[in-house]
Amino acid sequence: MSITRTPPSRWLLILAFLIVYIVWGSSYIGISFAIETIPPTVMTGTRFVLAGAVLMVWALRVGSPMPTRRQWRSGFIAGGLLFLANNGLIVLATSMGVPTGVSALLIGTTPMWIVILTSLQDRTRPNSGTLIGLALGTLGIGLLVNLNGALSGGSSELLGAVIVIVAALFWALGSLYARNADMPANPLMSTGIQLFCGGLLQMALSVANGSLFSMDISAISFRSVFAMIYLAIFASIIAFTAFTWLMRVANPALVTTYAYVNPVVAVILGWIFRGEQLTTRTLLAGAIIIAAVVILTRASRSTARKPAEQPAPTSAVDGVIIKV
Repeated sequence: MSITRTPPSRWLLILAFLIVYIVWGSSYIGISFAIETIPPTVMTGTRFVLAGAVLMVWALRVGSPMPTRRQWRSGFIAGGLLFLANNGLIVLATSMGVPTGVSALLIGTTPMWIVILTSLQDRTRPNSGTLIGLALGTLGIGLLVNLNGALSGGSSELLGAVIVIVAALFWALGSLYARNADMPANPLMSTGIQLFCGGLLQMALSVANGSLFSMDISAISFRSVFAMIYLAIFASIIAFTAFTWLMRVANPALVTTYAYVNPVVAVILGWIFRGEQLTTRTLLAGAIIIAAVVILTRASRSTARKPAEQPAPTSAVDGVIIKV
């Protein structure tokens, strides 16, 4: 006897897509507001510990067992790569003045790193589509960063861009590691432990650099606190829940269009709320980078189209390891 599933309502699908598109796209400007008066490592540590704890408690309530000692170790390694190194570098670049839209576009090159690392790991030669995508992505980055201007005196712009690109590399490394690591079977627990461990590492860093004890609590603004809570609840919990639901009920190829939409949302929000310059060069560079990501994604899927028992490649967005 077959079981027929009732398709989800259209408005619920639209709502879930809007949450993933807008909330994840807004996380960059949320970071810029949060670190205005809260030390970066304190902000990120608090945010991830809170989000991770909520997800872990949620997983326990639905019957997931506590992680084993080995899974805790995997959680700390993945959390270190994804949330200490990656998010920490993004926050550092933001504190250096890198526009939120530029950061989002550069982080959008993460699939490029995944393609490169996977090719090196598997010792396979990239196909023509992959090479075209990589070339376009490199062109878009060069146009976005304005290397001529950076080398003639704007060194901070170049350094900030390099930091964000390295952050994308750490995200790719963390994603590939988490794919094969011993993680809890429950996706809520798996994501929660990575967030929680990454947050603990960030808090440890805030202790080491003295920011946790030297910050002036009275100087913390309501906007920064609101932004931090927004990131923890909406970006790391609600948007994740919407995403995992969409992956069950909608076409995965359609769901993963967040990778193309999030940078556009970040650029627009940065222009509206922070007055970031929206130049023709930025728009053109963004279009080239997004096109490169589209080409790379399609090229990697056509190459990796194997029997169903093979594991799907992984990517990650704002603390969530995602099957694409």
